[in-house]
Amino acid sequence: MTSHHREARQAIVREWDHWIKTQPLDGKACARDARRFFLEIKARREPTLLDFRSGAEDKWQIVHQWLAAEQRILS
Repeated sequence: MTSHHREARQAIVREWDHWIKTQPLDGKACARDARRFFLEIKARREPTLLDFRSGAEDKWQIVHQWLAAEQRILS
């Protein structure tokens, strides 16, 4: 993982931690919640949050993997 990817991952997780506190959840967040988070930051056109190279892989899949790896969502 490049330093740019590491920084992007940390920024996504920080934003997730802030965002999830504003959401009414029963229990642990799941992939559906992560998808809603991703679509919201994409709609807000957060340039720094989604400004990382993804190659052929979908950025949603990368964000989902990062949140799962950080145990922020049920996988």
